[in-house]
Amino acid sequence: MKTFTSLFFALLFAGVLSAQTVYINSPESLQGAYTFSAAAFGGDINADIWTADAVFVDDGSANPNQGCNAAVNGAELAGKIALIDRGSCEFGIKCLNAEQAGAIAAIVFNNAAGAGAIVMGAGVNGGAVTIPCVMLSYEDGQAIRAALANGAVNISIGALVFPNDLRLTANNVLNAPLGIVPFAQVKAAGDFIFTPGATALNAGSNDAQNLSVNAVIEYAPFGGSNTEVYNESGSLPGTILSDSTSELVVLPPFEPSYTSSGADMGIYTVTYSVASDSTEDVGSDNQVSSSFAVSEHLYSKASLNPTTGDPRTTILRTISGGGDIEFTTVLNIPYGFGYRIDSVIFTMSISSQSAPNLANVPVEAYVYEWNDLNQDSSINNDEVAIAGIATYTFPEDATATQATLRLPFLDFFTFEETGVVIPEDNKDYIIGIRYQGANIVFFGFDDSYDYLEYLNLQAATGALTDRDYGYLGINAWNDLVPDFEAAFQFTGTRTASSTGVVLGQIPDATEDIVGPETFEVKMFPNPTSDVLQLNLNMKQQASFVEYTITDMMGKELFKTRDNDVMETEQASFNVSQLPAGQYNIAIRTEQGVRASSFVVKR
Repeated sequence: MKTFTSLFFALLFAGVLSAQTVYINSPESLQGAYTFSAAAFGGDINADIWTADAVFVDDGSANPNQGCNAAVNGAELAGKIALIDRGSCEFGIKCLNAEQAGAIAAIVFNNAAGAGAIVMGAGVNGGAVTIPCVMLSYEDGQAIRAALANGAVNISIGALVFPNDLRLTANNVLNAPLGIVPFAQVKAAGDFIFTPGATALNAGSNDAQNLSVNAVIEYAPFGGSNTEVYNESGSLPGTILSDSTSELVVLPPFEPSYTSSGADMGIYTVTYSVASDSTEDVGSDNQVSSSFAVSEHLYSKASLNPTTGDPRTTILRTISGGGDIEFTTVLNIPYGFGYRIDSVIFTMSISSQSAPNLANVPVEAYVYEWNDLNQDSSINNDEVAIAGIATYTFPEDATATQATLRLPFLDFFTFEETGVVIPEDNKDYIIGIRYQGANIVFFGFDDSYDYLEYLNLQAATGALTDRDYGYLGINAWNDLVPDFEAAFQFTGTRTASSTGVVLGQIPDATEDIVGPETFEVKMFPNPTSDVLQLNLNMKQQASFVEYTITDMMGKELFKTRDNDVMETEQASFNVSQLPAGQYNIAIRTEQGVRASSFVVKR
């Protein structure tokens, strides 16, 4: 195995400080300690304790609580703890504006339900912030907002230490080896094994005796209700010293239900809890939940955002100073024959330090085929070849600073929109999202899905491979191929890239798949919003051409047949009523079938 370099990066994590706490003193209905993430900038939360009433910032804008401009309520903020909503600008400028208005500390509320709290990056202005800054979850933020309507909320931030205080965080627990797996890739025992487990941090002043760890897994089909499918506990006899982390407690393995056609689709929610022989003084930080999903066609190391159906993005990352960067994800595809890698989904943004928006910014996505020639489970550069490519440049009138893209892959050799056809089972592919240029461009990650304990367990059992990492970072290339032997991981995090790929089933795999020697296809515009135009140049005589449009779940949406075939064929399809998303179009003649993908934008 390679040894990864830990690079400094624009969203550098703060170190773990066991005595940090965010504690609501009043009202009584909210009293207790809250799960939080310390910012990667600002005051040292472990150096002191800051206690004050909490006040929302008001910057006088249309979104006054986001604090992107100088506060207009400085008199109210002076000597108080500032409350700020996430969104619209960098964390550093939010907290700096609060400090300059007189706040003694800042709490940012996440704006994504179910995403917890993330580590906030400094951005351009974070280095000037001296007050302590933390993030709380969206749900906790809403509770505090509601309580403020009825009176003051008093909060303490800092080095509060309680006698008995075990803690769990996202990087204390074992997560499944994939956040999202297509159902057709789980057909037999051993295809998808999840081993629950956790460590615990003793943040109390007393030693903790006899740790117990419990994991409950609930399964819900998409649109359905939860059913408990797993409930196991384990214990660690002995003492966990104050300000220490326990050994890993590993629980019995779990596998989703499956048939010969694939696993049951839905979301598996895993809830961990820890306890000891002592009664906890702070019980709110003894439980952590995460989830993994079995999907129709989506593959990702990140967890599923059930609202959008995309891989979850909770934070955006790049290397310090910006410039050329690629984040890659290794995916093993056990049942690949009859499938292709159709498209890629990822989130990116641009720093306001570089440009006001994404206009004219280019991005590329690659599919690399990895053949592990020496069977050492480590990626060597001579084992990797480009198999597919997707390119996109934001239009010059783009105004967004952040976007989620869905790009169809072109075969790298024919540049046809056939995706990357998988020739056989048990193939390894690497998906890369690349930006090359002078701007500071960020890509999406899922900090709620941490692979740290999973990697530790794999290493301890001698099973660690390059397939296990949540991402591999690249900032050097040999021609177009990444220098995987110099891949890096960021300091302090082993979380997942939120890049995802869509696996498409090749229509009627018993049919012959034909290429441009039979007929050439030009499809435009792609993406489209109203009309999709196809031009066919027939290289072999055909008595008919049949067009079939399906969604990515294989549902047939439209079919038509032309029995008067000329040497040059044109066809137009009105797609203005289709929802935004990706679709397949299969083109058949008596010689065989070709399939391509197109994207509908709204």
